[in-house]
Amino acid sequence: MKMQYILRYGFALKITVLLQLVLDSRSLNPGSNMPQLDLSVRRHTSDFTAKKNHPTSYDDEPKFKGPLTLSKKFSTSDNRTRIRKFYEESDYLQIPERQISPLKPTASTSLILKTIMDNFALKDAPVDAKEMAESMEFYLRTRKRLLGVAKKRLSKINRESSSDGTTDEGVYVHDLCAGHGLTGMLFAACNPPKAGRVVRTRLVDISEPAAHKVLKNLIAEVCPWMKDEVQFYPCSLKEFQDTDSKNICPLVIATHACGSLTDDVLDQAVAMNACGIAVMPCCYTGTDKGSPYGIKRSLGVAWAADIRRSYFLDSSGYHVDYTTIPREITPLNRIVLGEERI
Repeated sequence: MKMQYILRYGFALKITVLLQLVLDSRSLNPGSNMPQLDLSVRRHTSDFTAKKNHPTSYDDEPKFKGPLTLSKKFSTSDNRTRIRKFYEESDYLQIPERQISPLKPTASTSLILKTIMDNFALKDAPVDAKEMAESMEFYLRTRKRLLGVAKKRLSKINRESSSDGTTDEGVYVHDLCAGHGLTGMLFAACNPPKAGRVVRTRLVDISEPAAHKVLKNLIAEVCPWMKDEVQFYPCSLKEFQDTDSKNICPLVIATHACGSLTDDVLDQAVAMNACGIAVMPCCYTGTDKGSPYGIKRSLGVAWAADIRRSYFLDSSGYHVDYTTIPREITPLNRIVLGEERI
């Protein structure tokens, strides 16, 4: 009997304690020891606009990458100062005191660009600071992707080729509507010949400016490997015929081909079976034809034209992307990039 009493008493005690705990929990203020749930916070953060603060974000006002930095002025035309005078007025650039020695092919890209610019200033080259910065920034923002896709095509050709390995390893950069050709020549200067790849430049424009030979000779003084790798073709785009059977890996570039000339460049690039394309359009008047009215109204003529061009390249077998150069150089700073889908 005593044992049964003890068991019953213990069971009753447990029930009593449990009930007390339940009553105590009901008397507590719910949430008094935990933060309030903020139901106003959006669970989905994407508003389907352009990416921001992300490595792949589109940056309309990037910083300078090259050795020449221009400041914001009332007009970008204010930076059209001859390169020597720009040096003389600069607080961070200094004109060399003596003749510059030729560089070695192993020199870095940054050293090559700075040395070319220094030599231009020393010899008072017929080029202004705006053009110099534009060519260098265009090159620095397109070189890896253009030369990268060229490397992929060469590798594919070599894999599929049944020859004895004598396939030409030349990468041909066609600078169309080239003007004096500085941008195209930088591709040859900054990529010295090496085993498996030689970068050659072909400049095409309706006539050869007198400044071209001067700039070419000044670049060759410090980058002697590029002198025989640059050719100028004084003709129209329609007249230019690339008949070189060795040109298996063409690249096409164009900086500020006015108006519909950019579209002519893209047509020519696709017809040439270019593996990489980079154009920086200019003078958008009338180039938006064929774009939906809503795009023109909401995004403007420039974006409407470049979106139309992007769809043309996409339908022609290219992966299309955009990049930009600093707006201090030009407000028309967008580059349309097309890379062959391999």
